[in-house]
Parts: sequence; C-alpha cells; structure tokens
Amino acid sequence: MQITAGRLRGRKITVPDIPGVRPTPSKVRQALFNIIGSMDNLVVLELFSGSGLMALEALSRGAASVTSIEKDRRVVSGLTALRSNFELQDDWHLLCGDVQKELGRLHGRHFDVVFADPPYAKGISEQLPLWLDAAGISCDQLIIEEEAQVAPLWPTGWTERQARRYGGTCLHFLGKEGA
Repeated sequence: MQITAGRLRGRKITVPDIPGVRPTPSKVRQALFNIIGSMDNLVVLELFSGSGLMALEALSRGAASVTSIEKDRRVVSGLTALRSNFELQDDWHLLCGDVQKELGRLHGRHFDVVFADPPYAKGISEQLPLWLDAAGISCDQLIIEEEAQVAPLWPTGWTERQARRYGGTCLHFLGKEGA
C-alpha cells in the first residue's frame, strides 16, 4: 500500500498480516480526503487505526497532528516503527488500548476530524458518537467507515450529513445536531 497524496506521496508501507487489519482502499482514501478538503493544520483523531494509512494520509496532506488508538499491541508496535521511519514522532501520537477506554484519556479535547474504521457489522459504529459524548470529546466532523449494506441508526444529538458508497464500503459523515 502507498500514500496517495501530499509530502509523503508514493511512500509505501507494509500492512501487517493480522486478522482484522484491513486498510482502507486507495480509491476510498482519495475520495474521503477530496470531500474533507484542506487538511492544513487540522487536529485529527483516528480510531481503530489498523494499518495507520489514514493517519499517514492526513499528516502527508498537512494535518498538524494525529492521535491514533489501536488495541492490538502487535499492530501498535508496527505503527511505532512506521512513525519512526517516517520521522513523525512529534506529530503522530499512538495510544494502545480499547478505544472506548482510551477515549477517556482524551477527555475534553477537541478534534477537527475524527475518523473511525471499526470492525464491520458489529454495532460499534452506532456507539461511537455516544463514546465521544461520554468522554467529553468534541469534533467538527466524525467520519465512520462501515460496510455498505449496513444502515446504522445514529444516536440522538448526531446527524448524518452525507453517506458515500464505494463498492462494499460506505463512509458516513456525521456532525452534532445544531453545529
């Protein structure tokens, strides 16, 4: 897999062969970042980091910082090595642990963009906005990647601004109601 745009464009990464790690396809990543627009100086939170490609794409395109949460220690070990290889220690913060629990460590923080790629069809997508609320985390935009055939019911207080399908993947763009 390789980074599709920005200052790290063309740099390749090896995706670990670990069950549950499925990198977002390049077509979907490109579409996502085209929809978001400029990443310049944005603060990003990445949940269920997996391959780390979304964090790398955001940083490559100008994000000020990315905080990634991943529970698999083997994956985090690989992400730590990747962060060093790309010399991103100051900009890419890694938290290892259960996403819901680790969000508590970020209590009260604001992120411009929160991107989540939870395990598909497990009902986690619908819970993510509630987890952010419980942790007192605010964001301008919450983007959740889910299987295209899943139709999540979003909790009260959150509204889906748009949904985009790409093959078997759907990107759900959410925001707080009234924001």
